[in-house]
Amino acid sequence: MSGAPADPAPGRGSLVAGYRPEILQGLWETVPPGMRLTYFSAGAVPEEFRGGLAYQRGRAAGVDLSGLPAPMCQELAWCMFRIIEQGGKLDVTHMRALVRRLGEVISDLGAGGPVSLTGLALRDWEQQIALAVQRRTGALPALGSVGDIRQQLSRCWRFLSVAYDTRPWWLREIWDPACDPRVPQRAHEPRGRQACYFSRITIGWLRRGLQWHCKVGLETGALSWGTVQLRADTITVFDAFLAGRGVPGPWLAGEPAQLRALMLDFLGHVRSLRVQRPGPARGQPLSQSRVATLLTSAEQFYAFMHDHRDTAAVALAEPGWLRLGPQHAMFFRRGEKPRRDRHRGHGRDVIDSDAFTQIMAGAGLLGVPAAEGGLGDEQAMRILMLLARTGRRVSEICLLDRDPLLPLDQPAGTAGEASGFTARLRYQQTKIEGAPDTILVDQEIVAIIRAQQEWASRFLAAPAPKYLFLAARKNRNGDRPYSDGRLRDLLGELARRLDVRDAAGALVDFQRTHRFRHTRATSLLNAGVPLHVVQRYLGHLSPEMTMIYAKTLASTHEAEFLRYRKLTADARELDTDPRDLYDMLQLDKRLVPAPAPPALQQGQRLPDLRQVRHRCLVPA
Repeated sequence: MSGAPADPAPGRGSLVAGYRPEILQGLWETVPPGMRLTYFSAGAVPEEFRGGLAYQRGRAAGVDLSGLPAPMCQELAWCMFRIIEQGGKLDVTHMRALVRRLGEVISDLGAGGPVSLTGLALRDWEQQIALAVQRRTGALPALGSVGDIRQQLSRCWRFLSVAYDTRPWWLREIWDPACDPRVPQRAHEPRGRQACYFSRITIGWLRRGLQWHCKVGLETGALSWGTVQLRADTITVFDAFLAGRGVPGPWLAGEPAQLRALMLDFLGHVRSLRVQRPGPARGQPLSQSRVATLLTSAEQFYAFMHDHRDTAAVALAEPGWLRLGPQHAMFFRRGEKPRRDRHRGHGRDVIDSDAFTQIMAGAGLLGVPAAEGGLGDEQAMRILMLLARTGRRVSEICLLDRDPLLPLDQPAGTAGEASGFTARLRYQQTKIEGAPDTILVDQEIVAIIRAQQEWASRFLAAPAPKYLFLAARKNRNGDRPYSDGRLRDLLGELARRLDVRDAAGALVDFQRTHRFRHTRATSLLNAGVPLHVVQRYLGHLSPEMTMIYAKTLASTHEAEFLRYRKLTADARELDTDPRDLYDMLQLDKRLVPAPAPPALQQGQRLPDLRQVRHRCLVPA
């Protein structure tokens, strides 16, 4: 087989398309006349945009663009408008420092200096800025200053690199919904602000094939944005494996047996990988779940490309996809990929009642102002209360609508009030398509939601925020939900302060918010709620999904067993006491068959099966 030459994509901060005057003119025309400025300050910008300027204490000067080349001046003015328009905050002090450094670089480079921000790659700008500072001060810039300038530079550079790139959006090596509104997304996307990087995939046909696969998946709704990010991340591992194997093209190998051998090598390669991220698991083998995800991603990608090989060959101008055969539709045989044991460790995910009580008693610490010793985040306090009371996923709570409560179907004074339920809570079902998206809630949950609505009305200037729980930064428009990452950070700090221990004395890590879902599901089952009701409450499509959470108490098993009459095979009532029968059934679970007899030699007779007994594991 001939080697597959790498076709590396431009990395982050590398140039794909540079300055184009006609495109810049179109961008400039989208800027409101009041924002077409060379000097940006609170007194110069229109009132509607004034709240987008952030000043550091004691530094009230604005951003002066007049010393830059005309194209770069227009580019930065457009970028600053875009940042403010999207609800972000423009740090005037840091932007002023960037403009000053850009002017110094252009002055040092002389007539050959860039007239556009895309005239240099991002890394080249950073190097030139450091050299300009060294020439003027005799020392390299401080790390803090470098970080502040890099943040502003990369923010503007990213906007412009997308704007100047005339290729179809899906052929871009970085998909950034914040810069390119053409990237398809659902109305409520938990990771909608995070970019997806295909630039790490070095084999050109593989990268473009994956981009087309993800593009079709997003446009048809077959893939969510989170799945696309996961697919790009996992195929990077497949790409690194293939890069050293000399594959000839998309078909990977000329013969089915060769493909089979290649994919078995990939399986072994994945199993040999170690955790690279810092943490207690660093250096350890990948988890079974991670191994299965890496293998399944490659397999599902190729299954899709096999099913659509004709269209892929045309869309990608790559006839190699036509050579995919049945052997590409399934790489691994049954049992070769590790199976994720969803039930394993469930007991550790359920928070015991004493620890749960301590957590809820200390939840108020999240809302206490930092000056008074708390963590100063009322939103996090209410999110934790809803997680514990409803068992929703953290993304479902963070993405709640501004007004998520619906009235009950029945009239007031009927079954709803009698059962204690006063409303329905509608949440964003972003994980399971077609699953239920409402649950019944009581007055306590309604009160938590009303309190959050009042808080948002007092502290957010946006007239009609999109979400109930709101991001605290870069959210002037009120269209960004509260970050689940920030919530986990706060819960981690709360766990350390409360030092909650379980019955075994181990520290309870409730930073893993899914533990509240496990705990709620288990409490419902232990309270005798039927499985199909718990299934509906959790928003599952099948009882098998709900059974993952079915860690019930032994007393619950016994109570449910004793509820029903015991009949023999001919429909007669059993004379045995139900409790005795339950004990016998539990004892039977602890019996294991005796060892099988050794293989028969020639002339030996079969043993008398009536003499084979079961060995009991119960101590004498």
